[in-house]
Amino acid sequence: MKRMRSLLTVVTVLILGISTLTAQDNAKVIAVMNKADWCPACEKHGERAMTALMKANTDEAVRIVANDVTDDETKKNSSLKLTKAGLDAEKISAMKSTGVIYFFDAGTKERISSISMSKDDADLVAAMKKAVNK
Repeated sequence: MKRMRSLLTVVTVLILGISTLTAQDNAKVIAVMNKADWCPACEKHGERAMTALMKANTDEAVRIVANDVTDDETKKNSSLKLTKAGLDAEKISAMKSTGVIYFFDAGTKERISSISMSKDDADLVAAMKKAVNK
């Protein structure tokens, strides 16, 4: 069951990655979802949180990047994605909390805010919109 959830999350992230690559120029905010397979909050809320943000991101003002810190291999892959998004992967790796979504200004790359992915969909969407309208 865990493997199936992980596979679904990976597929969702891949689909999201493809769609957000085209929106890269429009993005005002970069949302970094810190997750890990061993994180109970990520397992319980990660897919729902990702879906809520994707559905609410109709104007593509937010580029969403999954930062998987499960193991050395996933950290390496995530580091490449973070760098491609224009973020300092080392700076992000210092934010070790899993189950958290960090919002960064796409222009300045400064951290705007963060929220636990265990919050309900309305709170997640509100935090995303607040980051966009900062």
